[in-house]
Amino acid sequence: MMNAGLGLGTGYSFGSGLESTPAMSVSAEKGMVEGLGPGVIGVGGMIGYKGYSYQYPNTDGKSRWNTLMLLARGTYHYDLFHHSAIDTYLGVSVGMRLEMHNEKYDGAQLHDPDNPYGGAHLETGVFAGARYFLTKNIGAFGELGYDMTYLKLGLTGRF
Repeated sequence: MMNAGLGLGTGYSFGSGLESTPAMSVSAEKGMVEGLGPGVIGVGGMIGYKGYSYQYPNTDGKSRWNTLMLLARGTYHYDLFHHSAIDTYLGVSVGMRLEMHNEKYDGAQLHDPDNPYGGAHLETGVFAGARYFLTKNIGAFGELGYDMTYLKLGLTGRF
């Protein structure tokens, strides 16, 4: 299965007062292990992007972050509603958050080597999701949790 979605909520601890783009993500997953209890174990990955900016009050200073997520994901699918069009699952994710940060003040690009922003960071997450298939192969999905954002909504395809 493949998902393409948009996320709401920051999902990171940058604080308040930020402007941000919606998180955009693409994930893929394959069911790997059946018969381990009543469900199916799936493995896959996710690539996502989110941008942030912060305008410092009463100045022309501005910080900007561009974040790329590369995550491996594991899921456990359980037929919670006993309906063939609904797929419910829980999952965990682990991978890298690649963060590019720049800061401008008085029109000058600032660079502080001791600034904790930017670079590669370990990222982990947990989520619960559901898919509803409108046809045999096309549906919609939603995920709640903490990995890239708190809520992701989008389209899903089954191949």
